[in-house]
Amino acid sequence: MPLMTGQQYRDSIRDMKINVFCFGKRIDNQLEHPITRPAIDAVALAYDLALDPTYQDKITAISHLTGERINYFTHLYHSPEDFVKRLDLMRDLLHHHGMCTGARCVSGNIANGLESVTYEMDKKYGTGYLERFRKYWAKVQSEDLSVGGYITDPKGDRSKRPAEQEDPDLYLRVVEEKKEGIVVRGAKVLISGASIAHEALIMPTRAMKEDEKQYALAFAIPTNAPGLTLLHQFPSPDFRRYVPGAKGIDFGNEQYGVYNACFIFFDDVLVPWDRVFMCGEYEFTGPLVGRLSPCFRCVTAACKCGHRDLLIGGAAVIAEYNGVAKAGHIMEKLSEMSYESELSYGCILGAAYRGFKSESGNYFPNGLYANVGKYQASKALWFGARMGVDISGGLVMSMPTEADMEHPELGALIQKYFKANPAVPTENRLKMMRLMEYLTGIGNILVAESSQGGAPTASQQMVVTGDLRKNLEEYKRKVLKLAGIKE
Repeated sequence: MPLMTGQQYRDSIRDMKINVFCFGKRIDNQLEHPITRPAIDAVALAYDLALDPTYQDKITAISHLTGERINYFTHLYHSPEDFVKRLDLMRDLLHHHGMCTGARCVSGNIANGLESVTYEMDKKYGTGYLERFRKYWAKVQSEDLSVGGYITDPKGDRSKRPAEQEDPDLYLRVVEEKKEGIVVRGAKVLISGASIAHEALIMPTRAMKEDEKQYALAFAIPTNAPGLTLLHQFPSPDFRRYVPGAKGIDFGNEQYGVYNACFIFFDDVLVPWDRVFMCGEYEFTGPLVGRLSPCFRCVTAACKCGHRDLLIGGAAVIAEYNGVAKAGHIMEKLSEMSYESELSYGCILGAAYRGFKSESGNYFPNGLYANVGKYQASKALWFGARMGVDISGGLVMSMPTEADMEHPELGALIQKYFKANPAVPTENRLKMMRLMEYLTGIGNILVAESSQGGAPTASQQMVVTGDLRKNLEEYKRKVLKLAGIKE
């Protein structure tokens, strides 16, 4: 069964009985829970689109491992065109759900890095990791599994390396090696789509040194593995889903609009050897992180470009509904929002076409342009959110509820006093205003997530600054020569 339907995906997640908590209570059925159901619907939509003949070319590919048609989220990159197709897909999918498909997104980038690094570990040590990994990933492709990508550790005292922490569990580590496999302890944090994925693919969060071999590990486990506890994040916009009587218009993006991310705790979890893809080979952690990071930053930037497309469209519509669409400053703001967005997309396209192939044949984008693109994507989304609020007006943060609108006395007052453009029904204006609340980040975490997802902006600045330092002296020599000045 190479391609699942959205309903098959839903049923499979329900049947797994994942040990996940939210707001102090265990979630018994994620399909019925107000915080997990919307994210499940977003992933299910991506499953269904893969079976839609009009969309299939965008979201499927032929596997180089199995020869079967597979969902593009499980495809590994072997050319610039492979990677650009993934970027275009991420941007376009946002137009359909306005949210995140993290349960499928991150792991494909990790897998691309792991196929490359396991090839090189085998070449140096004869470990057999590559065959092991390819067998596992062929299973993922053939069964069309959703796989969460686990990267970020709690990290503890940021001024100290993993081996220097007072508590050694602040980075995920191997605590025992057995005949059956390895036993791991620690945590991963802020993992997108973790609780609604079938599997978890885990890698180190940073390059490790020789005295940090216990932290140099990569492996895969089912999300319902014994010893795993997941805690769903609960940012303030999600509280509205818990309000008795809240419905419809109150959510902005009612069906899909909750970001699924979790903290995951590993309490001496046993990982069978056939699912271990790195164990102690510390010198390969740097190459793995170095290759994966540009992939992930490009992909997250592409998502944010899709979100900005919706934000620009929403801002244009709300301007019409407010009766100010013809004001000169509106088009200027929309144009500036588009400029900032396309600048970031151009950077990640440049990263894709200026990338490189590893010995294994896997393709990776250029690190400098990937970091520039991600940094610009975050700036553009914050700028776009500010413009969206500016165009919407104060009602975007002071909307009445659907219950108010249905009230026999309040409803008439709302209909009368919240009408703007005579050609637009009051209800439509309020629906769009609530969606703009969502798109600008007042009603969801995507704007803030743009700064931290795929590494904080400080990481991108570090890469750009490092590259500049390498070239700065050469740039200075060239201008001195042009000016006729001897060095």
